[in-house]
Amino acid sequence: MSYLVTPESDAYFRSGLAKSAFHRSVYQDLPVDYYLPSIQETQKLTMELTFRRVLPKFYQAHDSFLMFYKPFDLVNFALKKSNKIAPLWRVIVEKTVKEPRFYDLNKLTQSSTELSILAATQFLRSLLREVDVEEIQKQQTQLMQALQQQPQTKTLNGQPPMTQALEKAVSEAVSRALEEAVSSVGEFKEGKEVAEEAITTLGGAGGHGYTKEALSVLNFLKAPDDFRKRVRLLKYARMFFTRFLTAVPTSLVHQQVTSVYGGINGVTRMFSEKQLTDILPSELALSSLGDVGRALLAVKIAQKQLTVYQRAASVKPVVFVDKSGSMADAFERRSDVPKISVATGLALALHRKLDADVYLFDTEVEKVSPAKVVETLLTIEPGSGTDIDPVLEEIMRIGKPDYVYLIVSDGITEASREVLKGFEESGLASRTKLILVPPAYGTYNWVELLKKHGNVHYADTVADFERVAAKVLSST
Repeated sequence: MSYLVTPESDAYFRSGLAKSAFHRSVYQDLPVDYYLPSIQETQKLTMELTFRRVLPKFYQAHDSFLMFYKPFDLVNFALKKSNKIAPLWRVIVEKTVKEPRFYDLNKLTQSSTELSILAATQFLRSLLREVDVEEIQKQQTQLMQALQQQPQTKTLNGQPPMTQALEKAVSEAVSRALEEAVSSVGEFKEGKEVAEEAITTLGGAGGHGYTKEALSVLNFLKAPDDFRKRVRLLKYARMFFTRFLTAVPTSLVHQQVTSVYGGINGVTRMFSEKQLTDILPSELALSSLGDVGRALLAVKIAQKQLTVYQRAASVKPVVFVDKSGSMADAFERRSDVPKISVATGLALALHRKLDADVYLFDTEVEKVSPAKVVETLLTIEPGSGTDIDPVLEEIMRIGKPDYVYLIVSDGITEASREVLKGFEESGLASRTKLILVPPAYGTYNWVELLKKHGNVHYADTVADFERVAAKVLSST
């Protein structure tokens, strides 16, 4: 339905906009159609989330969205002095606009379609739970008509006076509705900023659809606990990613440089900024040749044309993180740190510092990018099981005896006889390390094999995990 209307048209009255508390100046010379998708979304969300017979009208969604979307000065200027058709609604909007909290909230929501829809929806939800605007306005209209038949009776601005009880009820309802909007916008804005910052840090930025869905106003309104869960998963993944970045020994970083790319006669061509500390003195001598020499050195660094010392050791981690639904649970009862956030934080830190390959698994195993890890944190749900066979088969497929294979899981199954036999014969059990987090403590056949090599570590708490991770890294 289109509302390309002016205040003088029949369509304007049919759409209900004659009941709006605002003059057309609130549109700033744009047609109503420009705002229509946002107004309709506000009306739809409020209707879906308001579980009672009093449902939002189009003009209510229209005004609620615009008063949060438009700058305060314009909202205040465009407010009608009176409205005989909808006197109560105009009073409600006026009381809202005059609240100091509205001014502060409007500074956050103005020009933001997303925040304005959220504020308007929460405002209407709360208001309509307490005030049946249409019914009261109907009664006021009838009162007005009665008063008009008594010319000696005075009215306020051509409108019937409100009873003291109604005045108080409306004021309290407006105050609570505005408080609901303030609280929701604050929580959503802060949560989304934390999540988006984490996504960028973890390497998952790029406008993927899953970020829009999981961190959307719609998800916040319909499933606030799920929204909070996604924010928490990302926040802690970022926290532990940062912690583990500093926990990876610098010596391992240098070792990793050589293990992947090799070199000849103790020196090799630079391929990473990580090797700046290993530049040969003869190359560094360029910096002593004045501005020209320093400029040449900068060019060679940018183009990775420098010769650096070759490091002699070799470490290549391959990390397998259990992504079954239970991994989204907290480590401990008194902790809200999700197990998968700590595990993926470690995996992504190793990927960043040591170029580790990262795999996610449940009943299947998949090599993933940081963006895919982020997607998993935004979509993980309860219910999926765990199967270790695909993990062991992938380790055997890789088959590198100088790699270190790390598995993190909270629920393990027995390995099939054929897979276990092949894994044992491959000799890779000595290079495979396991970190088990609660509740996984079974005596599974492949775990017993790793125990023979001293490669099984238990982490009951977050502190245990950090300690065990440091031990695993230092022993590689």
